[in-house]
Parts: sequence; structure tokens; C-alpha cells
Amino acid sequence: MGISALTPPPHPEDLHETLLEFPDNRLLIDLCGEFDRNLAQIEHQLGVHILRRGNQIAVVGSAEARGLAAAVLQTLYGRLETGRPIDAGEIDATMRMGEAGVTAPPSLDEQLEMFESGKYEIRTRKKQVEPRTEAQKAYVKALFQNELAFGIGPAGTGKTYLAVAVGVTMLIGGHVDKIILSRPAVEAGERLGFLPGDMKEKVDPYMQP
Repeated sequence: MGISALTPPPHPEDLHETLLEFPDNRLLIDLCGEFDRNLAQIEHQLGVHILRRGNQIAVVGSAEARGLAAAVLQTLYGRLETGRPIDAGEIDATMRMGEAGVTAPPSLDEQLEMFESGKYEIRTRKKQVEPRTEAQKAYVKALFQNELAFGIGPAGTGKTYLAVAVGVTMLIGGHVDKIILSRPAVEAGERLGFLPGDMKEKVDPYMQP
């Protein structure tokens, strides 16, 4: 797209360019949006100019604005690569996270590669979480590798803390749409006795999302 009328021309001293390349043209079309409206939204909010050249996108503006716009575009493209759509709300949230200094977490493949190299880090909005013991590392790796994982162990060993950290980083990264927290509706130490029915009928009445 050409220079948008939504934002004023940048000062000549800021006329520097960051060039991004996106290999999948189909995803690039979705990234730009109908009539390039997604690019226009980013231009308007971040005060940059975005030009599309084939499978490349050029971002023109100040160094800070270019860096933020480039990070937003790459994050949104990564979301599209996972099969998840983007809309105006998602674009706005991604930009707000960037302005707040929240960087996008690595992809699932990148996260697992980090684990294989011995670098166990879980990035959330406010802090970086790292498992301390070998058991915690194995637990975190299982959470990233599997759709369903069970954490069994004594209280105070980090099961819930690490599970929430993994859930938050997957939410920020766009790998899941929501987090649902459930807890037993039975007081600790309470005896239930025999529960009739199949597993679903036994468990459902005692779980509160």
C-alpha cells in the first residue's frame, strides 16, 4: 500500500525504513486485511507509514515506532501461522502489549528448542518464570508438549504456579483463546463415600470453573 492519509508525513530525519519479509503470500493477505485495513490501523495508532512490496512490507518512521510496528506485524503473522485469525481487537491488543513493553513469547517449537538447549524460561507479562528442579523442568516441558497433562505431588511444589505461568504465556502467544480455572467444590478432608455413575457423572458435580 502507499503512504496512508491517516497519519501526517514523518519528519525528514525520521525517514528510515525497516523491511520485513513474509514467505506465505496467503497469510500476508490476511495480515494486511481487506483493502489493507489492518495496516492502516497500525499506521494510525503507531504513527508510521507501511508500504507493501510483493511479499515484503516496509515500515517507515522513527526508530522506536518502526521497531514496535515490526514486532506487531511479526506477532500477528505468527498467530496466522498457527491457524488463528486476527481482527481489529487482536491488532489493538498486540499494539497495547508492545507499547507496555510486553514482548511476544516464543512459539511452541522455539520454546521446546530452548528446553532442549537447557534454557528453561517461561515469559509472562510481568516477569520471567523458571522451573528450579529437574521434576519441575519435566513438568513444564510436558505442559508445552501435550494438550492434557497431570501434575501430581505434595503441596507447595509449584504445580499450580507453573501451570498458570505456562497458560499465561500460551495465551499471550495466541496459542489458546482463553484460560479456564477449575477447582474441586469439596472441602479438604471431606468424605464423599460411593459416587454413582460413570467418571463424568462422578466428577462434574464437584468441579467449579
